[in-house]
Amino acid sequence: MNTVEFIINGKKVSAVRDECIMKIAKENGIHIDGLCYSPDLETAGGSCRLCLVEVHEKGKMRVVTSCNYPVRANIEVKTDTPFIKKLKRSVIELLMARAPESAAIREIAAREGITETRFKHIDANQKMKNCIACGLCAQVCSEVVGVSAISMVNRGFEKTSGTPFKKMSSVCIGCGACAYICPTNAIEMKETKSSRIIWGREFAMQKCSECGVHYIPIAQVTWIVETTGKERKFFDKCPDCR
Repeated sequence: MNTVEFIINGKKVSAVRDECIMKIAKENGIHIDGLCYSPDLETAGGSCRLCLVEVHEKGKMRVVTSCNYPVRANIEVKTDTPFIKKLKRSVIELLMARAPESAAIREIAAREGITETRFKHIDANQKMKNCIACGLCAQVCSEVVGVSAISMVNRGFEKTSGTPFKKMSSVCIGCGACAYICPTNAIEMKETKSSRIIWGREFAMQKCSECGVHYIPIAQVTWIVETTGKERKFFDKCPDCR
């Protein structure tokens, strides 16, 4: 394990080489805003641009996204310079214009004292109004779940997540991982007592034989059984009753 030392906001810290700046900052009590970062995903973030920082090295400065920039020995990181604050304000205003109803974006804006945006809102994604095209949903579906039922579609301000050709996905298992990881609650998932509706499909839920709670889509159970070889009877009871 190759450990390096560098400076962040005037504080000398040590970290494993190639870990991202944001992770090390958080471990050292330094907050950096970000909506598209998840430590559980291998694929780099950098989409929302909220985590911009200055990196100074060998007399040169560059602005980078801290959620996917690897730490190196002897660099100096600055997270709250006037220049970074100016860039961050523009990023926040752009996100406000794209997803004006997002509580997560409004919360970040409020912390920065921003109440309105100078940019015009274009309602390009009526069904995904809060989508900021961060790609976390598609990543978790592919990298963690291993299904790849959704992906990023379109380009520019129309870029969003969706199923192939906007039709019901035949491989979706209704696990809801995409909705849970979405930082702006853009993915709609409705649940009744015995079913879950997501991406235009309704999934029947497995009922716990002990407490009677419907706790997991039957399609997800089938996928796990077929993929891992786990016995189906394992899912007769929910995690709380096992």
